Amino acid sequence: MRLNSEQKKFNLGKWAGLIGGIMLTITGIIGLSDFWRLAEINIAFIIPYILTLLWGVIALIGVLFLRQDNESGDYILIYSGSLAIFGMFFPILTVEGVFGSITIYLSYHFGYVDPFIVLLGGIIDLLVRKDIILS
Repeated sequence: MRLNSEQKKFNLGKWAGLIGGIMLTITGIIGLSDFWRLAEINIAFIIPYILTLLWGVIALIGVLFLRQDNESGDYILIYSGSLAIFGMFFPILTVEGVFGSITIYLSYHFGYVDPFIVLLGGIIDLLVRKDIILS
């Protein structure tokens, strides 16, 4: 039983994008469900979770495009991963309190790894699709 070329396709990029997108989406949903009451104090407390949920949904849409063998899914994963990585390090507000200061970043993450997984998934699948690696 031999596999034809369609069955031998390297799917690491698609799976990495799916795992990272699910992690970003779960982080956004959990953050929104936990901290929605803080929006009454300042909307900046809830914006990072909305954006994290948005990056996760965009990554999952990119994975759906990849499932249909559409090359634009690679670029969508790279876009989503890049924006999530940028948001991890871009502070939008610093709140001074009694016990110190809290810095609020543009987006959050699930242990610093999920935006990188999404970005690497898009890059790996694009490189495989262009026959640069594993040709």
